[in-house]
Amino acid sequence: MSPPIDYPVCLRLEGRRVLLVGGGTIAEGRALAVLEAGGLLRVVSPEATPTLRRLAGEGRLEWLARPYAPGDVRGHHLVLAAADDARVGPRVAEEARAQGIWVNTADVPDLCDFTLPSVGRRGPITVAISTAGHAPAVARLLRRELTARVAPHHVWLARLSGWLRRHLPAGVERQRLLKGLVEGDIGALLERGERKAAWARLRAELKTLKSSGETT
Repeated sequence: MSPPIDYPVCLRLEGRRVLLVGGGTIAEGRALAVLEAGGLLRVVSPEATPTLRRLAGEGRLEWLARPYAPGDVRGHHLVLAAADDARVGPRVAEEARAQGIWVNTADVPDLCDFTLPSVGRRGPITVAISTAGHAPAVARLLRRELTARVAPHHVWLARLSGWLRRHLPAGVERQRLLKGLVEGDIGALLERGERKAAWARLRAELKTLKSSGETT
């Protein structure tokens, strides 16, 4: 039987409580990613890297300097197990699953309800590569190659599209404009670095929408 295929999602962790069990190098990487996403992070570990200690001192995360204990997963939306002691992960996973909390256990795919992709970011654009936990090194290689292909004009297009979505009413004309933004002259002008010409073309498009009554 072939291995299961992951269902890719991008989680919104802003304001969500996340438990991280472990304080080593792998745990540090997990912690930085959670904080970048706006999660409310609690770290449980007798020891912690200098970076984790600094973040705790700055109040950016809560560090409980002790071993994992039963009940620690309670009240969290997500649990990450990355303890150096291999005996800890199964205990964390068992308790989290018993309470219906999704858990990821570093380097143990069978104890993961989800896997963590290799991630690259350029502004609002996120490139995430997953091998379902089978080949992290391959995921890192592909992530570097694909992230390098995200050019500055792609970031401009993403931000501009987001602005237009917030300011234009939904409808066929907005859909047409957003598609043309990427595939038409405006995107081509931005790719060539001709921003003034791109803005002029966009203003003309918006003027046309306004005259047709599609804008507010």
